[in-house]
Amino acid sequence: MANTAQAADNGAWSAAPTKQGTFTARQYFFLELSPGATVKDSVTVKNAGQVAQVLDLYPADAFNVESGAGFALRKRGDKNTDVGSWITLEKSRVEVPPGGSVSVPFTVTVPKGVTPGDHAGGVVTIEPAPAPSGDNSQIQIQRALGVRTYVRIAGPLTPALSITKVDLQVRPARLPFIGQQGGATVTYSVRNSGNVRLTADRIITLDGLFGRTLRNTGRGPIPEILPGSTVVLTESFTKMPVLNQVTANVRLIASDGKVDTSGSATALAVSWVFLFLLLLIIVGIVVAVLWSRRESNLVSQMAAEAGPLSPTGDQL
Repeated sequence: MANTAQAADNGAWSAAPTKQGTFTARQYFFLELSPGATVKDSVTVKNAGQVAQVLDLYPADAFNVESGAGFALRKRGDKNTDVGSWITLEKSRVEVPPGGSVSVPFTVTVPKGVTPGDHAGGVVTIEPAPAPSGDNSQIQIQRALGVRTYVRIAGPLTPALSITKVDLQVRPARLPFIGQQGGATVTYSVRNSGNVRLTADRIITLDGLFGRTLRNTGRGPIPEILPGSTVVLTESFTKMPVLNQVTANVRLIASDGKVDTSGSATALAVSWVFLFLLLLIIVGIVVAVLWSRRESNLVSQMAAEAGPLSPTGDQL
């Protein structure tokens, strides 16, 4: 139910869990521990540059960015209350030689009263201070890389994912088959109320009147959502009808089938340009019919006023 994470690499340096003997290289830390347990591990920083690089390290709690559900680690100086507060690094600054690497051991100490399930954090490597961006501007940047650290605490696991809100914005086509064909945006909020980090496949359909499917995303993954997090996800569609009632149906299905949740929203697609032109056409037809009837009535009236024609000819 949880997705994987790639090793952190920004081209200048990389950071990853230290390789353990002949075991396959890890992309992130995943520790299964009990309350009160202590374990040691190590993070390795590699310098891809041609000069020595000084980097700071610090532990941090993880969270989901609300919009888009991106995985993020707290800034240096922020208060940690979860995994970030359990990690103690042996060094907070290292100098990595050009083309070389440095490993920094750390200790994870789990509090005794911690709740079961998944807890997330990471070890951040960061430049000590901002530096010029290098494009002759006054903008300064401070690069950082984080190595994800997941700790699963022994106890009952309760996966729970729900769609708490669905919003549908429809932009109908102005005219059928001509010019801009409109589109739609589906925004939905997802809440992980369980104690397990989760991802799921989403299926979104846009249905018109009488259940006719207008658009379908197919089945595709959403980002990993951490326990206790609520995130907002968005899906965009192109081409909408000029006039229809559209219903967005959102469904999330976990890979193991233990989570299956859905939500929906309805909006009216109305092209005022199309309605205006349609109204003009209707008015034109009505005027034409009335004018035709008026002309017909005038002809009949003139014929009636002229009376019957008298025969003419020579008199003998």
